[in-house]
Amino acid sequence: MKKVYLSRQAHPALTSYLTTYGYAIEVVDHEGVTYYPVSTHPDIFMCRLGVWENPVIFPGSPEKLKPSYPGNIIYNAVCTSKLFIHNLKYTDPDLLNSAKAWKSALILVDVPQGYTRCCCLPVDDTSFITSDRGIEKALTAAGADVLLIEKGHIELPGFDYGFIGGCAGHVMIPSGNTSDDYNGHMVPTILFNGDLSKHPDFESIIDFINKRNLDIAYFEDYPLTDIGSIFALW
Repeated sequence: MKKVYLSRQAHPALTSYLTTYGYAIEVVDHEGVTYYPVSTHPDIFMCRLGVWENPVIFPGSPEKLKPSYPGNIIYNAVCTSKLFIHNLKYTDPDLLNSAKAWKSALILVDVPQGYTRCCCLPVDDTSFITSDRGIEKALTAAGADVLLIEKGHIELPGFDYGFIGGCAGHVMIPSGNTSDDYNGHMVPTILFNGDLSKHPDFESIIDFINKRNLDIAYFEDYPLTDIGSIFALW
């Protein structure tokens, strides 16, 4: 069964889209574990290993988290089949060991930003979008392709702004109009929570994603909003 881990604060348009395409929603809500704005964010409590090929979820232990930074970012890493990206001095050892067991040849990329998954959207195994210059520098040095975008323009209640990784995720969508039209072909799609077209780097983001033969979906009815990523499995 297709499944998606999603914040309790997710917009109804997003949840409706996902259920239409056959995803069972597992709501994340650990209010009280860390500060309220991120206490329902999947990327605080778990880590998604992989981008498009056979992704898996590493289920974190909420009791290991501390209420505030840096004790609440131990799972907030980006892991593709090529790279493991995080502020490595804070990474949970169990997560790192699981990632290495999942893909033994992972290259470890140490970045200064602890909220790595919030700030960095993997497009494929070696392509990324971020507004964080420290992440951009480290990934470029590791040989990755990076699109650096302008900070802000993404909402996150309780903060001045949110981040590109936290407002997006990866889904496989049937090529027909609904799940009933499924004809055996699934389309890899990067899904954004809100109106991506209002972002000043919209055209660059679209071009960067489309050049990698991926589709894009977003919702024009509400602002682009950080909800701690969209972690789907299929």
